[in-house]
Amino acid sequence: MTNVLVAFATKGGTTQSIAERLGARLTEAGHAVAVVSVQDDPDPAAYEAVLIGSGVQAGSVYAPAGHWLTVHRRGLDHKPVGVFAVCLGMVAGDPARLEESSRYPGQLAEVLPGEPVATTVFAGSYDPRTRAWWERLAARLIRSPRGDFRDWAAVDAWGDDLAGRL
Repeated sequence: MTNVLVAFATKGGTTQSIAERLGARLTEAGHAVAVVSVQDDPDPAAYEAVLIGSGVQAGSVYAPAGHWLTVHRRGLDHKPVGVFAVCLGMVAGDPARLEESSRYPGQLAEVLPGEPVATTVFAGSYDPRTRAWWERLAARLIRSPRGDFRDWAAVDAWGDDLAGRL
């Protein structure tokens, strides 16, 4: 059994729901798991392995995720770390947006003291009722799809794969 932290940065709750699902899969596999927002500043030094996830907006992962990694970089040294991003670019069907989306975990991975054990990108969800007016405007300008595009089978598969590597 490994003591695992699943840390996340979210705005609308989509990344949190994916982090919770990953935590549940790792728990089912026999690991002790804490799922905590980076805004609560969990100390990764208290864990044997860490997953970090962030939503994406305007071409970048959320700043609190990068800040948390920067502050706690030393606490991640010599630990298995998995990185995931959540973005709607995964459902665009446009090869350029898919390519761009595949690079988002790298924005977090570049802060790590070593290579992550795994990275991935999950499709998210978008409900304009949960967003500020300027976020709704930006989403309309880039033609973000509305709806829930989370692929729970993909989340489960990644969690199951990680369970054997942590």
